Amino acid sequence: MAEKTNGKGSIYQLDKGKDGKKPKSKCRKWRLVVSLGKDPHTGKYRQKAKNFNGTYTQAQRELRAFVAQIEGGNLVKRNGWTFNSYAKHYVDTRVAAGEIQERTANSLRGTLRALGYRIGELRLQEITPEIIEAAYIDLRAGESLSGKPLSGRTLYNINLSAYLMFQSAKEKGIVGENPLEKVPMPKKDTKEKESLTAAAYSALISALDPAERFQCAVLLCATLGLRRSESLGLSWGDVDFANGTVNVHASTDDHAGLKEPKTEAGFRLLPMPEQLAAAIMRRKEAVMPSLIKYHPDLVFRVLSTDSERPAGCVEIDGKYYDVDGKVAVCCDDDGERPLPDSLSRWWARHRKDYGLEGWTLHGLRHTFLSLAAAQGVHPSVMMRLAGHKNPNITMKIYTHVNMESKREAMDAMQAAYMLAG
Repeated sequence: MAEKTNGKGSIYQLDKGKDGKKPKSKCRKWRLVVSLGKDPHTGKYRQKAKNFNGTYTQAQRELRAFVAQIEGGNLVKRNGWTFNSYAKHYVDTRVAAGEIQERTANSLRGTLRALGYRIGELRLQEITPEIIEAAYIDLRAGESLSGKPLSGRTLYNINLSAYLMFQSAKEKGIVGENPLEKVPMPKKDTKEKESLTAAAYSALISALDPAERFQCAVLLCATLGLRRSESLGLSWGDVDFANGTVNVHASTDDHAGLKEPKTEAGFRLLPMPEQLAAAIMRRKEAVMPSLIKYHPDLVFRVLSTDSERPAGCVEIDGKYYDVDGKVAVCCDDDGERPLPDSLSRWWARHRKDYGLEGWTLHGLRHTFLSLAAAQGVHPSVMMRLAGHKNPNITMKIYTHVNMESKREAMDAMQAAYMLAG
């Protein structure tokens, strides 16, 4: 049963030494007392107390936990959970409950592991706000798993993940309070993302060969603003050559399986320009012979009485063929859908060939939106094209691009002033 406490409680030294002058720094036995105020029925003052063995600093932490126990109406469970052991349990439990998917779980494990490098062997109940802050200072200074200083954005993500983990432990009665509640949120210090110039963007698109599966995936990221997993999640049934549209409704997981978007905003029907339609068609023409030869079960013949080739069909020896709609656009010769990490590794090896050393696939999506903003596309339209749930993400890109345009206009005006002067 929860009770209201009166004050923050008191700590009394039990071990005072033979002469009664033992300093607090040497004492290891304490009496923790919490006042509950006057009993309205008896008029007597009530207290709750407990003995504790440890340093004075540990006794202070224990007192705070004791107060939280009383006010929360729950008794903190004494167990052997360390930060690392509970972090594993926390993530595994969320996966088993279906709250998060494996890719998110792997990211969460990595984030908690980064903090666990500094405090992983401490028991949850020993971790204070001061310990967390000290760990952040060390991580920022390069005392991390990688040996490199962590950015403000990384620390921000660590703080958020650790907060949710400790909140879970608090709700289960494992800890009396969440230490992250008293730790200031680290500031994100990531630099503004850059985008390719229109010329570099055009050069990339011209250099890509859509007949090759990974180059086709990169082309989809650049020309439709798709995420990496969305480009690989695209199937032939999602490409409508007759109406010139691409239906984005799935992405790939770490095992090349398909999954639906997390939000409704992720479901979107995008227009397919003629140039892109021709490029995607070259991809189908390139993969069709292998599928016909080795996996005829994935191909079907299209009968047509028209003189023209049916939309989306490949002509081979005067016959028309199409692919099962469930086959991935960027499949291999066996019709298998690639893993997202395979595409990332391919891009890391070959991006320098396109003069884009250091550029990520997500940078191409960012470029797509930046160029759309530069062309005057309304933010609400950009938001639907990108599948953003949060309009702030779209507006940040839109505002940045338009501010650059305004600066250029003001620079031109400044030049005119100088000429007039």
